[in-house]
Amino acid sequence: MTGAESIAYLVARVLSTGIWIAAGWYKWAHYEKTIGEMVQHGVPLPRLVLPLVLALEFVGAAMLVFDVHVWAAALAWIAFTIPASIMYHFRFMVREGTIDFVQFLLGWKNVSIMGGLIALILLDKSRPAWLFGGG
Repeated sequence: MTGAESIAYLVARVLSTGIWIAAGWYKWAHYEKTIGEMVQHGVPLPRLVLPLVLALEFVGAAMLVFDVHVWAAALAWIAFTIPASIMYHFRFMVREGTIDFVQFLLGWKNVSIMGGLIALILLDKSRPAWLFGGG
């Protein structure tokens, strides 16, 4: 990687952490409210799941900032984002047969984020050979 490419990769990693840090801080600051929302959305064992989600958000962000196994954090975020998007956002049809556009948009935002995470995986030189032919 050239100097400019290394800087661009650093910027991409740092910018990619913003949503995870913001979401984590909100969940942590509104812990009990978040538990209630998780119950409403059918998340199993929310008191066990929420600390794991917070660790995923904060530890994953640190991994991206410090370029430590970016592939692993990105893969974990993708694995988290798929069921979270289905449970929270892709239930966008309302009873009147219309679409809750905000939830529809948030679901597709998550799909876009997963695209960026795949790009970060491909750029990570530490990714294992089994993952997109890395190594």
